[in-house]
Amino acid sequence: DDHSEIEAATAGIALFDTEERCCAEYDCILRGGHWRAATNEGGDALRLNKNAGNNDNNEGLSACLLVNDENPRLPEWLAYHYLTLPLRSLIITVDPASRSHPNDILLRFHNELGLEVKVWSEKKFLPPQMRGPCNSNDTNKCLWHHRQRQQVFVVACMKEFKRMNRTWVLLTDVDEYIVFNQMRGDDPMMPLDEAPEGVPTMGDWRFHKNGDIGNGGIIDGTIDGKFTTRFVFTQPDDEPFSYGRVVKDHMRKQFFLRDDIAFHEAQALHEAPPGIPTLKDPWFAKSQMYVRIYNDTYDHNTDGQFMPIPMGWQIGDEKMRKFAGGSLITDINGREYYVEFEPELWPRRISGKDSAEARRRLPSVGRDMTVFDVLRREQSIAADTHARGGGTMAAASLGPCLSMPRLLYGSRENIETNNGTSNNNGYESMAPEGFHDEDFVTLRYRWHASKGSFDASKYGKTIIDVSRIPKDALKGEALNIHRPLTYHCRKDPVRYAIALFRVNHYLDSYEAYSYRNDARSNLRQCKECYEKKGSGAAVAMDDDIRPWLRKFVETVGHEKAKVLLSNAGDFVKLD
Repeated sequence: DDHSEIEAATAGIALFDTEERCCAEYDCILRGGHWRAATNEGGDALRLNKNAGNNDNNEGLSACLLVNDENPRLPEWLAYHYLTLPLRSLIITVDPASRSHPNDILLRFHNELGLEVKVWSEKKFLPPQMRGPCNSNDTNKCLWHHRQRQQVFVVACMKEFKRMNRTWVLLTDVDEYIVFNQMRGDDPMMPLDEAPEGVPTMGDWRFHKNGDIGNGGIIDGTIDGKFTTRFVFTQPDDEPFSYGRVVKDHMRKQFFLRDDIAFHEAQALHEAPPGIPTLKDPWFAKSQMYVRIYNDTYDHNTDGQFMPIPMGWQIGDEKMRKFAGGSLITDINGREYYVEFEPELWPRRISGKDSAEARRRLPSVGRDMTVFDVLRREQSIAADTHARGGGTMAAASLGPCLSMPRLLYGSRENIETNNGTSNNNGYESMAPEGFHDEDFVTLRYRWHASKGSFDASKYGKTIIDVSRIPKDALKGEALNIHRPLTYHCRKDPVRYAIALFRVNHYLDSYEAYSYRNDARSNLRQCKECYEKKGSGAAVAMDDDIRPWLRKFVETVGHEKAKVLLSNAGDFVKLD
């Protein structure tokens, strides 16, 4: 057949005559003169044919996953996303530093649920010079090595899913779970679309934290055409200063923080005026700006030439703040340039009003609606609203790159009583009979950081509709894992208050945190570092995600669920 596949009659192991044919579908090893599919500990081949089970792969979501010693948490991650997305196709690769391999787990989910799985060896997607483990003692070098591997992998993975005619692809790690971002009482304030009557607007603003004035600092920007500095204070639990909110300064005078990105997008030119060179990929080093220049009518450099443009700016100064894609700028020699309008292909900014309405429609985890159902419904509602002349252009499209804020869950726990319940902060066990909360990170940990706090939860993650991404955008490596595609993912971090979905990011127990043999192993063995990281993730709690396991057991059956989730949370010692 197409793979020149030979079935070994005794073992049922797939054999191939070349490495390339084997690695196109399997994680392969050379043995007995043939390339053969990797096997589980019992010697069974990891069968990955597309038609296993009753899985309609086109009616679900896909995921790209890079793992490293993740076997204790992988069953939970797969089961949760199988139910909630629903996850139907997975491409996975194993870090060469990993001391364990997930073949047995993947085989269970493939055989029991029909999950379509491709296990990629590094030869499938990495050039020779990037293969193998990091051999440096420099933690930063090894971290960069890991990130490059990840960035090349996710682009190759998305490209493969596009070839397979898939749509939405999830790009998260095994300690991250996508959740419906329902409205709650402890949410950050929904951004206002414009200033209330009588409140002045500050544009091109920046917040500068200042320890000399407690929890506050300085916000400076332009009000009524004049550059202005205001001293402001915050309370410990206040959300960070962000666009769309009214702020009071130390004199109790109010002012409104403009959404500068949306403002500049609305003012942007979508192409260069005739005879004006175009600048792409700007990069700043101190007061110097470096770009790639196109249509250079001044010095006739070749298109794509990387070169400096003398602007005389200082990082953060008033002039530099007005720098935005789609604008015209003038250098110190009086030469005019057009800055490429990157946001042309970005998802449009969704207004606070539209976001609030969409979030009120969100279901709870453990109900019958999936992430895929919500995406289709919201796209249909937005398109219909826009077609009738209502809503905003932003509401007419979700994606193709949908950013999701992360929310860090720490290690603080609630203690059960002997009967499985507790009065401690309303804790109630949500594990079905035969299962235990402590084996599942999503059931065990309820306490999280302040919503919208970048200091605790850092950058978000994305889900990308590859069917709407052109092929030429899926090459090379991702910009980074948080914003994989320059021209299709927004540059500005997503606001928690306007996001349809969020990503629960679990710190987990110290045993789990220190388990991986990755580029940050030295830091992972530092218990003081672990405790410091978790200290900011005990501000509030919720049970949003915890009902999922009962629904999963109800959906697939108790016995099958026990098979699929066997050894979940079992951190066996690795050599």
